Amino acid sequence: MKSTIRKFSIKVYLLPLLFFSLTAELYSQESASDTLTVILDQIQVEAAHSSITIGRSPVSVSYLNRTDADVTARPAATMDELTFTLPGIWISNRENAALGERMTIRGMSWRSPFGLRGVMVVLDDIPLTVADGQTIMNMVDPAMVQSIELLRGPSATYWGNSSGGVIYMRTRPPADSPRLMLRSYGGAYNTMKYEARWHDTIGGVRWNAYGSYYESEGFRDHSASELIRAGVSAGFDLSQNSSLETRIAFSGMPKAEHPGSLPADLASESPSMAWPAFVDAGAGKDFMQWMASTRYLYDTGSGLLTVSAHGTLRDFNNPLLPNVGYIIVDRVAGGSRATYDFDTLPFNLQIGGELKFQRDEREQRNNVNGSPGDQLSIDQIDNVSSQALFAQTSFEIDRLTLNVGLRADRMVFGVDDFIENENSSRSFFTINPSVGLNYNLNNARLFASLSSSFDAPTTTEFKNRPGGGTGFNPDLLPERTVGIETGIRGTANSTRIEYDFTLFGLNITDLIVPFEEIDGGPTLFRNEGNTVHYGLESHVRFYPSQRYSVDFMYTWINAEFADGDFEGNEIPGVAPHRIGTMISARFGEHTIGTDVEWIGEYYADSANSTKNDSYLLVNGRWSFSGLNFETWRLQPFVSVHNILNQRYNTSVSVNAFGGRFFEPGSGRNVRAGLRLDIL
Repeated sequence: MKSTIRKFSIKVYLLPLLFFSLTAELYSQESASDTLTVILDQIQVEAAHSSITIGRSPVSVSYLNRTDADVTARPAATMDELTFTLPGIWISNRENAALGERMTIRGMSWRSPFGLRGVMVVLDDIPLTVADGQTIMNMVDPAMVQSIELLRGPSATYWGNSSGGVIYMRTRPPADSPRLMLRSYGGAYNTMKYEARWHDTIGGVRWNAYGSYYESEGFRDHSASELIRAGVSAGFDLSQNSSLETRIAFSGMPKAEHPGSLPADLASESPSMAWPAFVDAGAGKDFMQWMASTRYLYDTGSGLLTVSAHGTLRDFNNPLLPNVGYIIVDRVAGGSRATYDFDTLPFNLQIGGELKFQRDEREQRNNVNGSPGDQLSIDQIDNVSSQALFAQTSFEIDRLTLNVGLRADRMVFGVDDFIENENSSRSFFTINPSVGLNYNLNNARLFASLSSSFDAPTTTEFKNRPGGGTGFNPDLLPERTVGIETGIRGTANSTRIEYDFTLFGLNITDLIVPFEEIDGGPTLFRNEGNTVHYGLESHVRFYPSQRYSVDFMYTWINAEFADGDFEGNEIPGVAPHRIGTMISARFGEHTIGTDVEWIGEYYADSANSTKNDSYLLVNGRWSFSGLNFETWRLQPFVSVHNILNQRYNTSVSVNAFGGRFFEPGSGRNVRAGLRLDIL
């Protein structure tokens, strides 16, 4: 069996290398007299903790800078509205605020029953992924996101645990955008949202602030939600050589009802219904979370010192079915990082270290009509700590850039169980190297890299152990991933095209798999052998004129179990084929945008017994920018979702008990609103 896996992995890894060599030969004849500057060179890869530009990056990286018209007319209630044209990443709007969106990058994080695992998420320099690898996306208001960077491959060299990919978002608008923007819209399912965004420089301090309030009854029964989000940052220069920037962000969800998933027949016949047991139990969640960060930069003359720190406070209440109960978690988490970038060496070198911690006070009680009862089944404190040392260097030889990185991480999980009066712990040590090449072909860049990542079980996954019991599951191990990729990205001057084509392969060992033992019971986890992922990612941006723009993405991924009980089966919850297209056209003061997204069929369970059908979504937007006055501007807009009124399931609950896999998506619905700019 191991020899079969090894032969298959060799084929996967040889494919990108073959692509690299053939493409290099093809482009070696390109004229050196063509001096067009590659647009991507000007964008710095913040997601890699590095000053390297996208054009010189040896890894697959995508970016999105939102236009003003897109910020105006796109509701952006969930992250899938922003990322559907980025290759490699797939975010599904589950239309269930209690669970949040479902995200995978190259098939990583498919196991997550809620929240996000295996992928690092950063908002305005604040890591939303805590020490054990959990990410709560509710902190992100997609409407406020101005730009996105996406590292699509394993990135433990940069970020450590839970970094099978990295999504890095910024909310600060461009300097020439209106000083104050107010936006409000309403629409189907009694949805209303109010937003405010402000930025200015006052007394040398660079301010940026935003706030929003969202409420909706939801497309499905028992899916109402209410969400408040805000953030403020201030940056200023301490001297000619140093600067300081601080940020505070808040997210509160007073209500988020949980409708549960449905079997295939009910998802098709009654897609708006909730599973009755979830309604009876008052399933849902509410939380309040604060996050803060600060970053200090000092130019010593021979290098750049960067020191940052961040912290999180979270109070969380989660009423679930009677077999699970009512979960209460109070979390304190944070970390610090220090790096030094040498400027006077004949090559680039960064060294640094990082500390993270997490403390969860966890209770689990019986659920009495959506309120905690007096029967206490879990009363414990989970502690997670990690320490890391790392170094990255790059060398430039003519047109070739070589990047090498190495990071060592030590993680310790501990639990104090107050019911059994027991203490237990698990610890892990891992070393993750990476190496990458980037070759300049004037208007294009060839790149190739070999990297690794690891994904430790989260405290929830450690706690939910087969057969029950307290403490951490002694048998559950971290996932480990080795990835290789190669591709080409660049511009075609004569046709105003930007393009990115990448081949990749991933070999994942000790895969963590979710499953359920009883109906309505907790999601449990076990290691299920190895998987192999390989595929193609393509992305093209086309600007035929100043009036039109076109984004096109196609991603193909083959992700299979390589051994174990499900050998040869496809990974559930991962669509092998996806297409995303966005077209925008401006006619005078009118801007019209169209989104087209096609998701191919995919399996809902590891046994590959049930598929989620393919579906096509077409969305449209219109905005008008002609109402201009001396100091303010008014812009009405209309957005239509699912114009063709397709019946589809937007996501699946992987390996759910009793075949209740499906989470239906809403039909055609309209939202309309106004944006007010104070100039």
